[in-house]
Amino acid sequence: MSQDKASVLIADDEDSLRASIAAWLAEESFDVDQAADGLEAIKKVQSRDYDLALLDIKMPGANGLEVLRFVKKNSTGTEVVMMTGMSDVSMAVEAMKLGAKEYLTKPVDMDHLVPQLRTILKTRDAEDHIRRLQSEHTSRLLYDLHNPIAGLRQSIGYLMKGMAGPIGDHQRELLGYMTASIDKVIGLLNDMMDLTKLEGGRVRLNKGISSLATSVQNVTQEFRVPIQAAKITLDVYAEEDLPTLEYDSEKIGQVVKTILDNAIKHTPEQGAIVVQVRKVAIVLEEGQRPTDHVMVSIFNSGSGIPKEELPLVFDRYRDLVSGSKDEKKSTGLGLIIAQRIVEAHNGRIWVESESGKGATFYFALPVR
Repeated sequence: MSQDKASVLIADDEDSLRASIAAWLAEESFDVDQAADGLEAIKKVQSRDYDLALLDIKMPGANGLEVLRFVKKNSTGTEVVMMTGMSDVSMAVEAMKLGAKEYLTKPVDMDHLVPQLRTILKTRDAEDHIRRLQSEHTSRLLYDLHNPIAGLRQSIGYLMKGMAGPIGDHQRELLGYMTASIDKVIGLLNDMMDLTKLEGGRVRLNKGISSLATSVQNVTQEFRVPIQAAKITLDVYAEEDLPTLEYDSEKIGQVVKTILDNAIKHTPEQGAIVVQVRKVAIVLEEGQRPTDHVMVSIFNSGSGIPKEELPLVFDRYRDLVSGSKDEKKSTGLGLIIAQRIVEAHNGRIWVESESGKGATFYFALPVR
């Protein structure tokens, strides 16, 4: 998002003030865009990313706080500055709690505006640089851990094949236990490396135009054998004439695999898994108009998720918080990775469940 010219969106229903700020910033080499109300500002943010957004708190259509919430959710690299009259200072404080970097009282002091904006951008870029360094350091550490453990796994494989001499049944059993434990560690390290890349913004999505229903059906077909072995029924339904979407089919396939694998673990024998793909209209932000999405839902007839644990489903530390000792409850970092992938597509993922009534995982991707 950072360019030679920093991009700025100015949203204010007062035409003269908006035009005056725009002209001033343009003279200072900012790339300026304007919106006359909150809804137009949201449309602008949907169409491109900005380095900065200057938002009036009171606007028709959608107020500044509503636009701020939308920006923080859908354009995380955009820094927000609120503009307000003296009577709206309490709302400006609320905006700071929601993620705004600063608020300016009207009339705006033009002489101080540009230095303030440049300072905000410098701070953001410095924080981004630190995050990238942390991500790279974590990735190297995980890689350095992964290699010797993988080498140990390979050495145990040689022992089990008798390449270092004959082994008895008891030794084979112990080596098998060691192999299973090492495989769990390797799996966890792989998940952590994937998550680190996603959170560090170092994974590029290989997007193409595809049918989400086809992607889901291809993945579910891979699960037919393990589902039959678990004595579970699987039904897949997809609406006809669903619109095609622009997404990374491999990454979204990974999301479906993660949720299905989780469903199998939690569904008892004679239980059922039901997968549906349909077009829906979703309201992403309170007070906003619904937008078209294609939604995938995956229901399993397991024991469900207790109400108090629902907020922890996509929390990487949920097992530590809940103190779960049941191995079947642990899904590693798969669901957190799935969440990051869906969010990278500007989509949404969530779960609904009641104890004893199964659980349904949903994710929805926007229609172009």
